[in-house]
This record gives sequence, structure tokens and C-alpha cells, in this order.
Amino acid sequence: MLEERVMLPGGLRIEISLEGRGRYRLACLAQGELLVQYSGDGARHRRGVRGREAAYEFRSVEQLRYDFERDAADAQPAG
Repeated sequence: MLEERVMLPGGLRIEISLEGRGRYRLACLAQGELLVQYSGDGARHRRGVRGREAAYEFRSVEQLRYDFERDAADAQPAG
């Protein structure tokens, strides 16, 4: 199991939890507000951006990371 929390400038926080067997959670928060979350429980994968949740097609860890980083960058507050 891996857990990591990273604080970035401007109050942005990235949280990563990897448990194996398709179980994971990646989250991006700004000032305590959840902006982006990707999660998997082994059977289903979900993607949430600013409160809108949908199914996510997991293809690979590399693609998951790319998609999460893209959504996190797009969801950051301007300014």
C-alpha cells in the first residue's frame, strides 16, 4: 500500500492512495475543496471533476496518471 500527500503552491493538495488489485484513489483539492477524484475498487473505476462523476475506462497506470494530471491542471482555480 502506498499513500502520499503533496502540498503545492496556492493551497493545492494532491492525495494518492494505491492499494493494489485495482484499488486506488487520486484526489486534487484546493483550499479543502475536492476538485478532481479518480477512484477504483477493483471492479469499477470512477472519475469526478468538480462534483460531476462518471465511469472511467481504466487502461493503464500511465493513462490514469496522464488523465488525472490533465484534469487537475484544468480544474485549478484561475489566478
